[in-house]
Amino acid sequence: MRTLKQADLITGALLALLGAVTAVMATGIRGVAGETLDPRTLPTIVGWSLVALGLGIVSIGWRYDGEARYISWPDITGLRRMAVTTVGMVAYLATLETLGFAVSTGIFTAALIWYLGRYRWWLCILGGVVTGLIVDQLFTGILGLNLPLGILELLYY
Repeated sequence: MRTLKQADLITGALLALLGAVTAVMATGIRGVAGETLDPRTLPTIVGWSLVALGLGIVSIGWRYDGEARYISWPDITGLRRMAVTTVGMVAYLATLETLGFAVSTGIFTAALIWYLGRYRWWLCILGGVVTGLIVDQLFTGILGLNLPLGILELLYY
């Protein structure tokens, strides 16, 4: 993979394949009577969204006929950013039960905004709080999913 066009074609095809596998595998999820939302809904939406995104990236790569733009593997800074993001994602997943979905999402988002963007601290915290609230309201309020409350459970008792 030496040009951006090749990278777009390969990345888009892999995303579309991942989305198709996700959507097909979601059909095997069994629900329980009385649930407010079928458990297949979210994985199916994510799967088909990945298919659409992947095909869009392939389309952009396919239609590009300008001068070849060469890419190289990330330097040490890029590798460090990927490592920090991966460690952050692992920490996010590890703290979901303890801290709760909304709090973990807010902390993860704020930390990545700070690390990757180097914005002012208050913008990072604001971004984390807003993201945590929006995601919480979307999944628990609108979709009716039961996600871990973590430390926020103390507010409800």
